[in-house]
This record gives sequence, structure tokens and C-alpha cells, in this order.
Amino acid sequence: MLPNRRMPQKGAKRSFVPVLGFLLPNLLGFVAFTLFPVVFSFWMAFTNWTPKPAVHLEFLGLRNFTDLLGVSALGPPRPGLVWAYGLCVLAIVIGLVGALWANMAAWRGMRIGGAVLSVLGLALLWGALFRGGGDGVGIVGVVALCGGIAVMRREEMSWQIGIGTVPALLLALAALGLAMLNGAMWSAYEPRDLRFWQYFYNTAYLMIGIPFSIAGSLLLSLLLNDELPLGPRWMRIAGALLCGLGGGLTLLLCVDAGHADLGLLAAVLWGIAALGIAFNVVTFRTLFYLPTFTAGVALMILWKALYNPQTGPINAGLRALFPLLHIHAAPPEWLSSVEWAKPALIAMGVWTSIGGTNMLLYLAGLANVPRELLDAAEVDGASAWNRFRHVTWPQLAPTTFFISIMAIIGGLQGGFEQARVMTGGGPAGATTTLSYYIYNKAFQDLDLGYAAAISWVLFAIVFIATALNWRFGKGLEVE
Repeated sequence: MLPNRRMPQKGAKRSFVPVLGFLLPNLLGFVAFTLFPVVFSFWMAFTNWTPKPAVHLEFLGLRNFTDLLGVSALGPPRPGLVWAYGLCVLAIVIGLVGALWANMAAWRGMRIGGAVLSVLGLALLWGALFRGGGDGVGIVGVVALCGGIAVMRREEMSWQIGIGTVPALLLALAALGLAMLNGAMWSAYEPRDLRFWQYFYNTAYLMIGIPFSIAGSLLLSLLLNDELPLGPRWMRIAGALLCGLGGGLTLLLCVDAGHADLGLLAAVLWGIAALGIAFNVVTFRTLFYLPTFTAGVALMILWKALYNPQTGPINAGLRALFPLLHIHAAPPEWLSSVEWAKPALIAMGVWTSIGGTNMLLYLAGLANVPRELLDAAEVDGASAWNRFRHVTWPQLAPTTFFISIMAIIGGLQGGFEQARVMTGGGPAGATTTLSYYIYNKAFQDLDLGYAAAISWVLFAIVFIATALNWRFGKGLEVE
């Protein structure tokens, strides 16, 4: 055997120098553009840092965070009320974590817990509709109702009382406690920074579109997964030529009749049909992915024009449609209305993301579903829905898990571009999110210390949401 020779120490040092030189630009970039800004912003969060020359730099400790998250008494302090209200909020958090844990571990009693959640959801919906609870209460009620129904439908669980019922009971009792204490609490106290809580609500409200965009991407990927039965190549070429000829004739006829815009629209539709016949699903995958290539600001300017109450095509179509449906109402003001601004941004977000990267991820996931499993289920007589539910959907769990995490992170950090370009945060702060609030505090009010504190609170929220999703969503993956 040959002796084991080691590289001389001098040679090792010589090889280390070029390696260090190769990595040094990346290390310097990380320190200058990532590590230093993060550390500096953390220090700023405990100061009154501002570029205003009249304000001297002071170390404030936790004052920025207490001003952000704390409450101020409107009269004589009532600490017992604050403690009771805080315990109810803590019980809500513990109940949510417990419900996620119980659902993942399939604890006994989960089905009864689902029934409790459903009743809680119905009660919240009733309070929102008939007691003036507000949109937030109604949204929480819908989430609780849907979650409860989903848990009750789990076939592997039995209708038995067990430890799995406890989280739902804790949530119901905590919600009842908050409802009883809410009036007394906010008549005796007020938030020190009411805008922060309003903008946090706006951020959470705008995330309602996430489930719809994920479901839409999944549906779109299922429709575009298989080739369309369009016949042999010569038949596709002939069909594409006929569609192109039909588009040209339609355009000429409409232009001759004085309807050039309608003719152009019809020609575009004929062109899409021709491309679809020629290239099959590749055409439609490309068309649905096109908004991802378009600059976000350009899309937002386009949608702002679409939502224009006077000249926008959306309201023009509604003004023509309402009389046919015997609806005696004016179309919404959309971005100028407090009630409609957030739903308008949600609709735009769903349209933008439904055919984007999520669709491609689901298409890749569908390509990895074993064909033999689907064939075996079909031979056993499983319907299309049962094949999707018991074969395809479990195989897509890792893809859905990744998409959900990225969507939640993006939702909590997002909203800046829409507010900046489309609404300016209005009307009356209805579309201002936490990210846009940070921008306003830092670059308009020049209160950089307070803006840094908001940023770190937002980081904590994102971290907790991601950790919960990772802990309880990862258990849905399949081998």
C-alpha cells in the first residue's frame, strides 16, 4: 500500500488565498448590504433616530415598541380589565396553536371540536351581519366555519369527546370573553398607535385573496396539464389558418361598420384561437403567465384605469348590465370608496397571481404524480373527483405547502406598490398596509427609529406565521 501523503501546510495556505479572494466580494456584499443594515435597523428601533437637525439622538429603550403596541387609559386605570382582556387574547393564540396541533396529530375529539368551531363561526357571522360586528368579525367567522366543516368531514376521526375538543372550546370561551369585555375595554382605553392596528387589519384583509389565487392556480394547472385532443398536425394547421382568416375578415367587417375597437378585440380572440390550435396548451400556459413578465407598476396603472368610476370599462359594462338585471344602483367607486378599495385590490391580486409562478409549480407537481396510481384508481372505479382527492391532491401537498408559505410571507410584507401607485394609501387609509406605513414613517415623517420598530414587529409577525406554517403544514407532506 502506498503511504498516505498529506498536502504540505505551506501549499494549503497558498490554496486558501485564492479561495478567500474568490469569496471576498460576496462576503463584503453580505456584510455591507445585509448584515450591517439589519444590525443598524435593530439599534435604530431603540432610538429616536431622525435626520431632523433639531432633534438630538436619544436611546429610548422599549418606548417605540410600547408606543406601537401599548394602550393609554382614558380615565382611571383599570388593570384588572387589561389583564382579563390580555388573557383572552392569549387564550385565542393558545387555542389556535392547539387546534393546528390537534388536527395534525389527529387527536381524539377533533370532530366535536370541529362542530364547536362551526357554531363559533356561525355566531361570529351573526354578530357581523346583525349586531354591527364589522367585516373583520365576519371574515373570522367564515374562516372558523370553513375550518370546522373541514375538520368534521375528516373520515378517519370518530365522534368522541377527547383532548382534541379542548382547543375549540378554549377558542369559543376566549371569543365569548372578548365579546363581553370589548365594550368596557375600549371605553376605558385606546391604542397608543391606532393607525398601526388599522393598517395591520388592512394587511390581513388583503391576504383574503391568497386562498382564491392558490385554488385558481391549481384549477388552471389541472386544465392545462394535458394536451387538448386537436387531431393530427395537418388538421391543426388547417384550423389555425381558418381562425386567422376568420380574424382578418371580422376585423375588416367591423372597421367598415365603424366599430374598430370591437373588430380589434374579435381579431385578438381569433388569433388566440389560432395559436391554441397550432401549439395546443403551450399557447394558453404562455398567455396566463404573461402578466408575470409585465412590470408591476404598468399593471397597476392599467388596473387603475380599469377601475376609473367615470371612464373605466368595468363600470361602463356594469352601467349597461344593471338595467338588464333590473338593478337600480350606481356602479361602485372602486378605489375611491372605503368599502370597495380593498376588494378591488384583492381582485387585481388574484388575477395577477393565478397564472403566474404558482401555476408553473403546480404543473411541475402534476408532472411528478405517478401515472400508475391514477390508472390503478381508475381501474378500481374511482371517479375523477375521488382520483383527485385521494391520489393527486396528496401528491401535491409539498407544492401547496411551499406555495402557502411564500404567499403568506408575501402577503404580510406586500401592499406597498398598490398603495403607492394606485391609491396613495387612501381613501382614509383603507389601503395602507404595514409596509406602506413603514415607508411613510421613515421617508415622510422622517421618524426612522419608529419605522425600524414597526419593521421588527412585522418581522416577528412574519417569523411566527412562517414557523407555525412550517411546523403544522409540513406534516401534510407525503413521502
